Amino acid sequence: MEVHLGMKRFSVGFPLIRVFLASLCFFLASSAWGQEVSSLEPEKEELLTRGQKTLLLNVGAMAVIAAYGVVNWDYGEETFSFADEGWFGPDTKYGGADKVGHFWSSYALSHLISYTYRKWGYTEAEANLYGVLSSLGIQTFMEVADGFCSQGFSYEDFVMDVAGSAVAYVWGKYPSLARKIDFRMEYTPEFNSDDLGFSTNYGSQKFLIAVKADGFDAITNPYLQYLELHAGYYTRGYEDYEPNGPDHRRRSIFVGLGFNVNKLVQKIWDTRVFDYIQIPYTSINLDFSLH
Repeated sequence: MEVHLGMKRFSVGFPLIRVFLASLCFFLASSAWGQEVSSLEPEKEELLTRGQKTLLLNVGAMAVIAAYGVVNWDYGEETFSFADEGWFGPDTKYGGADKVGHFWSSYALSHLISYTYRKWGYTEAEANLYGVLSSLGIQTFMEVADGFCSQGFSYEDFVMDVAGSAVAYVWGKYPSLARKIDFRMEYTPEFNSDDLGFSTNYGSQKFLIAVKADGFDAITNPYLQYLELHAGYYTRGYEDYEPNGPDHRRRSIFVGLGFNVNKLVQKIWDTRVFDYIQIPYTSINLDFSLH
């Protein structure tokens, strides 16, 4: 049983920026600017070319990050510095959940931007490459900007950003892998103010790899095709911990069986969102404490 202790306090800066970036991508992809051009039809005159829209998305995202950081953080008030945050140790700030979060967000953002670029008429190969480069560029800009404030540049975060983007590229290049394996984040809401900072509310998150039976041609049973094998990592109690106080911090890994929600949803809604998001209570897990 997971116990959430008290009211946690989180910065909502990262969630707001990531929500903005996701909203911007979906808006541009679904607007008149983002209509896919068919090679069988004459190209319609548009307000902006796809190259101009690409530049707008990338520069606009970085401008929003910079403006928000100056106003709400202390961007530009410190000389550049590095921060040694550690990885998955028991005494790190979040027990490593933030590092897995960087991997997942870079992976998901790469595919989201790639989807946008495909809508703008880029080829599959172009969209996959440019989406990864855009995601990594935006994430790197944020990490470097952190170096000019009290937080400092975290090379651990940067490494996980690169890893997430690299996996996103490979999965985009080889769809057979994407059919078989997902990288997901599960968020169990607390229905309070903590949910406003969902992307840094690590006490409500789990990160997992899902191996989908539906991706293997050898599995033909229609019921077995809904099964998934899960393996993941999460932490609890880190947000409430105070030195010299009660220590309820714990790190856990888990394995389990899950239900392929996306396969069911696809019958009524053409979306891949549940390849990235795990719905709570749709799996049975066995947890192993690392403490």
